[in-house]
Amino acid sequence: MIDLSKKYILDKNITNPSEVVIYTTIVVGFFGLLHFFCDKKCRSPKKINSKLLLFLLLLGFLGYCFNIAFTYSMKLSPDVTLVGMIVSLNIIFLYLGSSIFFEASPKFNFDVFFGLILILIGINIISKKF
Repeated sequence: MIDLSKKYILDKNITNPSEVVIYTTIVVGFFGLLHFFCDKKCRSPKKINSKLLLFLLLLGFLGYCFNIAFTYSMKLSPDVTLVGMIVSLNIIFLYLGSSIFFEASPKFNFDVFFGLILILIGINIISKKF
């Protein structure tokens, strides 16, 4: 629904991609602050390890950069499914990264990897047919 709503707003030229990113981020930040104040288990940023805080700031920055790139891609692409297909490649990178770098993840399995590739090919075929 979020992606379809963004595409609708951008296709109708209701606003530009920068404003979509800025205002949705402000609203998400507002709900984040509400969650922070309502969640009794959440620690104060002062009590968080500085390395973890730096890592969280980096994650937030990367998430914001992704949001900008994704929103501009939706504006430039005639078909929103093209952008979705590129983002769906994320599952390949997640599988490879988690199986290589994380001990708790299952080891790399070629059958699973091949299955993920087939799923992506299927999504591509379906989006091109309709």
